[in-house]
Amino acid sequence: MSLMTSLSVGVSGLRTNQSGVNTTAHNLANVSTEGYCRQQNLGTDFGYNTIGFSHISYFQVGIGTSVQIVKQNRDAFLDKAYRLEIGRQNFYEAQSRAVDEIESLFGEMEGVQFQESLSDVWSAIQELAKEPDSIVKRTALIETSSTFMLRAQDIYEQIEEFQNNLNTQVRDAVSRINNIGHEIMALNRKIAKCEAGSEQANDYRDKRNVLLDELGEYARISYKEDAEGRITVNLEGTQYISTDYVYEIVTEPMSDSTRLLNALWKDSNPVFNLDQEC
Repeated sequence: MSLMTSLSVGVSGLRTNQSGVNTTAHNLANVSTEGYCRQQNLGTDFGYNTIGFSHISYFQVGIGTSVQIVKQNRDAFLDKAYRLEIGRQNFYEAQSRAVDEIESLFGEMEGVQFQESLSDVWSAIQELAKEPDSIVKRTALIETSSTFMLRAQDIYEQIEEFQNNLNTQVRDAVSRINNIGHEIMALNRKIAKCEAGSEQANDYRDKRNVLLDELGEYARISYKEDAEGRITVNLEGTQYISTDYVYEIVTEPMSDSTRLLNALWKDSNPVFNLDQEC
């Protein structure tokens, strides 16, 4: 091996180690960065010079090393499992919160307080049936019915306010889902542009993974990545993000008889199938 070749091998080793130090520094600098995934250098060799051969093998000398790729230490299987389970968790938590809210409106568990008001009205009617001409029984029925109606009106107003709050939450969630879609689309373009060369867009991928985690909290998602690093996303079994378009979600009342909002695709098909098991 010539002197220049030996020096070249040494320089390549120093450069590879310098790249490793840079990657370590980058990891330390982003310890507190949300969604950051630790990066690692994978090395490779330049190749070999053949300096001779025998009848069974070649005599070769390495000519240096380089960084093949700076990879993220992520597990794609665990990512998909997490995004599926966090969506299920949020689904059941939302149901639980809604049930708790309705129960609190009607009183104790199973609406005991409201049932008592209704039972009092029924008892007053039965007592009046025994003595239809009794002024006392008539007055008792009027007062009991008045109390019941006030109670019912109060519950109605609270339920209406609860429905308005739900509508606000639905609008905010749909708006955030649409924004996530556009942010992922923008990151797709940046990643494809960056990785058109030899550079890995790991930091952009970290940001995109954070958005996918958040999107998984709102709905059931599936996704795949193409050769250029762009991902397409299906949301509740329907294509949501293609390679060049985001299919936005809109909100409309579920029916003419209720103001409760429903999330729909722009072709008016519902986003969520509430009849299927989560």
